[in-house]
Amino acid sequence: MNSRTLLACLATLSLCACSLAPGPYLDTNRLDQTQQATVAAPTYAVRPIDISWFQQQTATAVPSTCPSAFSCLTKETRGMSPYKIGIDDQLAIIVWDHPELTGGALAGGGAGAPLPQGTAGTGVGGTTLQGGATGPAPLPGSPGSSGAEGGLTVRVAYNGTIFFPRVGRIKVVGMTAQQVQSVLTKGLAKTIRDPQIDVRVAGFNSQSVQVTGNVRSPQAEAVTDLPLSVLDAINRAGGALPDADLQNVGITRNGKRTAVDVAALLETGDPNQNVMLKDGDIIDVPDRSNSRVFVLGEVTKPTSLPMNRGHLTLADALTGAGSLDLATGDPRSIYVIRGADKSTTPDVFRLDMTQVDAMLLMTKFDLQPKDVVYVQVANSARFNRALAQVLPTLQTLFFTRELAR
Repeated sequence: MNSRTLLACLATLSLCACSLAPGPYLDTNRLDQTQQATVAAPTYAVRPIDISWFQQQTATAVPSTCPSAFSCLTKETRGMSPYKIGIDDQLAIIVWDHPELTGGALAGGGAGAPLPQGTAGTGVGGTTLQGGATGPAPLPGSPGSSGAEGGLTVRVAYNGTIFFPRVGRIKVVGMTAQQVQSVLTKGLAKTIRDPQIDVRVAGFNSQSVQVTGNVRSPQAEAVTDLPLSVLDAINRAGGALPDADLQNVGITRNGKRTAVDVAALLETGDPNQNVMLKDGDIIDVPDRSNSRVFVLGEVTKPTSLPMNRGHLTLADALTGAGSLDLATGDPRSIYVIRGADKSTTPDVFRLDMTQVDAMLLMTKFDLQPKDVVYVQVANSARFNRALAQVLPTLQTLFFTRELAR
């Protein structure tokens, strides 16, 4: 009778063990768990990481292409996008053999007399006229800045026009320097026989891009008549910081962000990643927080590892996690689960480290951001863990029986 009573008490205690035992516990009485899945759980094909897989990857490799809606800087595209003049740009204009028009005392070899003092001034509509032998000093980089070239520097007004003597006010926004030269030549031809005019952009103030993120000097950078690529923009900003993720540099144009692999450009010289920038583009260089891989399962130290300039092999990941747990890890079942950013099914790969070529293959298998490396538990370890859960109960029953005798 005593043994039966003790066993009944033990069974009663086991029913309320969750409420008596210490540790976290979730009350499921208010959760409805009766709903069943309407579709069967999907299955996923596992691709072994072996020599045949690498051969297939090499055979099916697709050459990189420039991102859609962008142009990349190559020898062919370098001169395809001439600079278009915008508001607040500065134009340097010289009319050879007619220094009285541009204020250059020595323009055209000094054929004309110098302008009298005080001829330089401000034109209509906010257009700044600079030049002359004794007038205001020209802007840096403009004709006449050295005192020997002469010339006239005009600023494009808010309405997109400039004023030039004998021609009047003309609209230049959206034109190239050569087109402005043609317009001025045609206008001056009415009063000057065979005018020779030189027009250059002396100040690039209308177009710029923004460089932000993990660079040394985030700033706005001017778009000039030389093509500005994403690599040039990062270099002008002082270069990337050590923690920068150059594999995922973003270029935002018209509200849409496109990722560019600048790391591939630096390492392999891939020109299809050197995107040419336009006015209003935003270049953001993120850190490596989103370029990580996760190592879980039967390893010495489960962890997340940042990628080094966009690269991390399976061997690097396992080494960073302290390698397999020799007591519980299954070397035949090392999985790589890929597809965190996909809306479709994930890709699953498996490496068998008991094979002779496994050590070489794991050093060549490149991981991608947000990959999960999982080391399966060995069957013997699962058995031992199940036994460890049962043993305390068996011991309790045994000692209870002994006490009941």
